[in-house]
Amino acid sequence: MDDGTAHPHTRAPMSKKNTKASHGHHAAPPTAAHTKPPASAPASAVGAAQRPSPAANANGGVPHSAAASPPLPPAPDFQQTGLSAHPSTPPSAPGLQKAPRRPSPLKVVGIALGAAFALIAVVYVAGALVFTGRFLPNTTVGERDISLMAASDVERVLVDELEDYEVAVSGQGFSLRLTAEDAGMTLDAPRVVEQMLSDANPWLWPLEIVRERDEQDKLAASFSEGHLGQTVRAAVEDFNASAKPPVDATVVFDEGKEAFAVQKEQAGTALDTEAVIETVNEAVATMESEVKLTSAHLQQPRMRSADGYLAEAASAANRLIKADVQLTMGGTVAAEADPALLSTLVSFDENLVPSLDEKALAAWAGEVAASCTTVGSERTYTRPDGKTVTVAGGPYGWTVDRDALIDLVKSSVAEGVVGEVEMPCTTTGTAFNGAGAQDWGARYCDIDLSEQYVRFYDETGALVWEAPCVTGTPNGSHDTPTGVYWLNRKQSPSKLKGTNLDGSKYESTVQYWMPFVGNVIGLHDADWQSAFGGSRYRNGAGSHGCVNLPVGSAGTLYGIIQEGDVVVCHW
Repeated sequence: MDDGTAHPHTRAPMSKKNTKASHGHHAAPPTAAHTKPPASAPASAVGAAQRPSPAANANGGVPHSAAASPPLPPAPDFQQTGLSAHPSTPPSAPGLQKAPRRPSPLKVVGIALGAAFALIAVVYVAGALVFTGRFLPNTTVGERDISLMAASDVERVLVDELEDYEVAVSGQGFSLRLTAEDAGMTLDAPRVVEQMLSDANPWLWPLEIVRERDEQDKLAASFSEGHLGQTVRAAVEDFNASAKPPVDATVVFDEGKEAFAVQKEQAGTALDTEAVIETVNEAVATMESEVKLTSAHLQQPRMRSADGYLAEAASAANRLIKADVQLTMGGTVAAEADPALLSTLVSFDENLVPSLDEKALAAWAGEVAASCTTVGSERTYTRPDGKTVTVAGGPYGWTVDRDALIDLVKSSVAEGVVGEVEMPCTTTGTAFNGAGAQDWGARYCDIDLSEQYVRFYDETGALVWEAPCVTGTPNGSHDTPTGVYWLNRKQSPSKLKGTNLDGSKYESTVQYWMPFVGNVIGLHDADWQSAFGGSRYRNGAGSHGCVNLPVGSAGTLYGIIQEGDVVVCHW
């Protein structure tokens, strides 16, 4: 029996010869590979196999008593694993045949992937070749679907559509229909199709086929914009002839509020010619069949009420019309520079900066001067006794200083003056009742040439003196001049000198000299006249132009009349 400790299931059946060999010399020391225990071997068996025999000496021999035993035959070649012995068939022994192996899973996967990639490459290249010169799916030109169409087919479609092309322009009350001929259209179909095809890369077809493309913008028709523009312009201008243009927002004077305010812009119906032409050009270029004009195609106001600078301009203008000046003449308001008037004198520059318009102000001042200047003007008045008289001429009256009036208004506006201010005049009267009316007060001397009668009225209009007279001979040389005058002086006595019709000189002494035309024509006593009134002035008794009075009457008048009193001489 074997005295080893190995378990029976780990050992192969052995002959007696082999059993004996386990107690003798081993054929060779076990190698590391041979001493590695199987995974199922017990730890005790492993340890026993790895430990050397205690009888072995340092040289690997055996004890003497063992050597004296008869030698045994060589042991067969066994593989020792633990304490079990098996026939030795080392798999790594040189010269021996390896057992066949199955292919690696990774190698199988690699082969499959390679085949798949090859198939994909074939499909990819085939697709790229198919879509070269052909439009990809989901490709349109406006409403026309050109998916999968060849370039030549698309060219024919575009050319055919051009022949039948029309565009209808309508909206905002305007209507126009244009044909390709009207537009002067010609189409370079090959070039347009080439541009469309360039929008997609056939070598990227796996990505491109899912993208939608509208090539409408590539449909650029080469047409005569000049010809088309002329046609559209003529139609729009004909339409605008009866259309309402827009009104800009602006700053206006509100009479009710007596202030400047912003007036809202107003929309019109007139079309913007250039905007319509541009839109039609774009539509024709892409062969659109319809153009709808909107409010954006209308002429637009340049200024709108929402613009802040309009409100600022109104405020600035209102500062110019704060003045309210009543211009008086003889205590009567002859003109007024109030906000309503000043508003007409305010102008705005291109930046809406308000200022007094110098030209407008000068024109207004000229009108005031002309209407309020009465010197030499014709006046019609009613004498206290009821007679209506019209008289013209003479130096008496009002003369408005136009330049001084302009300066007065400017300063009043700058200072915001409110109240009455005397009208600047170079000559003044005693009263003002408007142009063409009596511009003197109730006190005056009335010389009626047709009646040959003189009257004097006091401040209340009461007749305080009257007398008949003899006036100048109506011969063109010695006529008594008509008009309105001032009494220039009073002198008593006075020596009068002049020239007779025959050229001779005369000299007369009077007691009461009251001249009103320079120092030449005046009222005075005439003791050489035998009578007064009637028609004596036409019948040889007429004077050299003076108004002859009875001596007593002249003396009385001399005591009443004052230098500067108004003298009105009329027929």
